[in-house]
Amino acid sequence: MLSVYNLNKKYGSNIVLDNINFEIESGKIYGLLGRNGVGKTTLLKIMSNQIISYTGEVKLDSEIIKENQAATEQILFVSEFMIPDSMKSEKIKNVLSAVSALLPNWNEKYKDELLADFKLNPKTTLKKLSKGNRNLLSLIIGLASGAKYTLYDEPSVGLDANNRYKFYQHLMKSMEDSKRTAIISTHIIDEAENIFEDVIILEDSKVMLNDDISNIQEKALSITGPKGEVLRILDGKNIISEENIGALCIISVFDNISTDERQRLKNAGAEITNLPLQKLFIHLTNKEA
Repeated sequence: MLSVYNLNKKYGSNIVLDNINFEIESGKIYGLLGRNGVGKTTLLKIMSNQIISYTGEVKLDSEIIKENQAATEQILFVSEFMIPDSMKSEKIKNVLSAVSALLPNWNEKYKDELLADFKLNPKTTLKKLSKGNRNLLSLIIGLASGAKYTLYDEPSVGLDANNRYKFYQHLMKSMEDSKRTAIISTHIIDEAENIFEDVIILEDSKVMLNDDISNIQEKALSITGPKGEVLRILDGKNIISEENIGALCIISVFDNISTDERQRLKNAGAEITNLPLQKLFIHLTNKEA
């Protein structure tokens, strides 16, 4: 288990992370969501020992990870910038050879499979890669790393729809085969929602939401129906968005709605549908939208 306790991070007087607490269970895929500048990348870098100046603790199976080489080898931070520019004249195969020496659980066979599937020529130099393909190379490192915990920061950057789909397919396959754990920070939420098992949302430097995706989907609803009746039934509930179309309203709610309340809504002529995670995120983090 990867655990974060009372984590605080400042840049000067700017509070980036404020008393962050959560636990990451092994063998699951987590979504880490938040608006730009909320501290997602900083959090992932702290969790992977890329940043060591902070207060609080990050533990891997009860061991503090700060300046802990054994723990660091089990946690990999993956981003489009993970390969240094000093290697831009190197061929892909040489970059991967150098990286693999640092990763004790590296899967060479899987690396070759990924290069072939994503159509990257191992003899191509790094400087000839597009931004998307350079990010793709970082994702291949993450997938083939065998790291117990792999933290992906915006894995969709520069990727076309086909490669984004392939990446998520490979991610799920690698999870099933080796019981690894992944945290994905992304703004393209609708493409990743179906693979998330747990979701953490950061807002105002704090954890706004941390829950199992099934619990979130059970509470995140869109209700369309006669305004007066719908609002009466939902009185006291956490309504996060409201649109009015004549006598009808479209209500987004994030709350426990009982079987009886659902039946009353249906009897009043209301339609109840699940609210997609991306819309829930928008409403929770920008209620004026």
